[in-house]
Amino acid sequence: MKAFGKYFLLGVLVGTVGTSYAQDSFDAQTMANSDLNGTARFVSMGGALGALGGDISVMSTNPAGTAMYRKSDAAISVSELFSGKGAMDHDGYRFSLDQGGILIAFDMDNPSSKGLQFVNFGVNYQKKRNFLSNQLTNVKNLNNTFSQTFQIADLCNYAYANDYWGTMADMSASSDSHGGILDESADYGYAGIPASDAYYEKATYGANVQADVNLSFNVSDQFFFGASIGVYDIDYKRESFYQELGTDGSSYDFSNWYETGGDGFDVKLGFICRPIEDSPFRFGVSVHTPIWYRMTDANGATLYLNDDYVTSAVNEDYDYHYRSPWTFGVSLGHTVGTNFAIGAEYEFQDLSSAKYSDVDGYSSNYFRNVNDITKKTLKGQHTIKIGAEYKPIDALSLRVGYNFVSSPFKSDAYRTIGYDGIYTETDWTNWKAINRFTVGLGYRYKGGYFDLAYQYQAQNGDFYAFDNDVDFLPTKINANRSQIMATLGFRF
Repeated sequence: MKAFGKYFLLGVLVGTVGTSYAQDSFDAQTMANSDLNGTARFVSMGGALGALGGDISVMSTNPAGTAMYRKSDAAISVSELFSGKGAMDHDGYRFSLDQGGILIAFDMDNPSSKGLQFVNFGVNYQKKRNFLSNQLTNVKNLNNTFSQTFQIADLCNYAYANDYWGTMADMSASSDSHGGILDESADYGYAGIPASDAYYEKATYGANVQADVNLSFNVSDQFFFGASIGVYDIDYKRESFYQELGTDGSSYDFSNWYETGGDGFDVKLGFICRPIEDSPFRFGVSVHTPIWYRMTDANGATLYLNDDYVTSAVNEDYDYHYRSPWTFGVSLGHTVGTNFAIGAEYEFQDLSSAKYSDVDGYSSNYFRNVNDITKKTLKGQHTIKIGAEYKPIDALSLRVGYNFVSSPFKSDAYRTIGYDGIYTETDWTNWKAINRFTVGLGYRYKGGYFDLAYQYQAQNGDFYAFDNDVDFLPTKINANRSQIMATLGFRF
């Protein structure tokens, strides 16, 4: 079996470690990625404002974009997010405060067209990612042949051989108070029971929010420089339920929960240039350092066998460090008079470079091995943004945008858990590319403005409830969702 080789490898790698943790490459990409979020104008133009600038949310992508301001600006944005039918007794929709910030433009009163024209300072709160998602899946392709219990049996056999029982193995193997979901009649140890049917349900919620402090400079209305310091706060939770019916008539339910929280910081640098002095065409570049997080995790599970409660486990809080990848961006922007603007942007981050470490800054054997698996599982991610704005009259703006975000996973990515670990979730999804489509409009009256945006995000994935065999086929799922946003602002 493919699974046997994986568990043997992980057993060799992790078996010498007294304490195992729950993080892996699938959580690494979850924490590294971002939504398209910010002001309604920013979202409706697909976030493609890296070279155009002039929006308070651009300080989170290209900090030089705020140097385009000639007036001060204050804005607040809210939205309603829809992710389909709710799961695990959670709603499939959520109200969200997505952005709130202020930017002060300081005119240097330079009578010359050369030299420093504006120095701008801003602070902006923004949702980096909203973790709202819901999944309800009838697991396909079991064919009375495959089962989660085969994976669990391998874990139990390694645990028995090494006399070290992780949470999943301990809960599943029979004893006076534990498990009993495996076949123990085989001479060679624990064995699985083929499944006739299975059902899976999961809900994730929480958010990763950021607050950026931004400083930018306009030099000769031709060169624009900016820097942002970002502070981040993560609150991520998920709950899942897996039910499997065996071909022998038995059934069991595994309910899992996992939560992580933490804070971090990064530095973002940006530059925009109008290479031809009398042309509005401009290009921009940006670089974001990794976000350095300190995280705290906890998880637990409950097992039912034939509808009877068997056992539960709770693993207390444990701390570690997580570092996201570097991010690099290039952008183009052009305006035609005061009525039309178009922007394009490309971003790249190498997700395989994300790293975990202990709180003392060193990588234990466990984290070194998790980082090695991350390199083998994740890959470079490419993001393309395009957006445009047209003003049929000065007071009214019409906007449209598009994003393409490539898959973070290599085609053969999989989740593996150790026999001695605390992980109790065997599922994973190899998510494909994201396509985002956005539209919006804005109205200006004197110094005030009101913007609306609609965003639709489409993403498909291959879902595996467990890792069993090379011939086990995935279940096709999607994570499509939509968002309606509104921004109220004032320039002064």
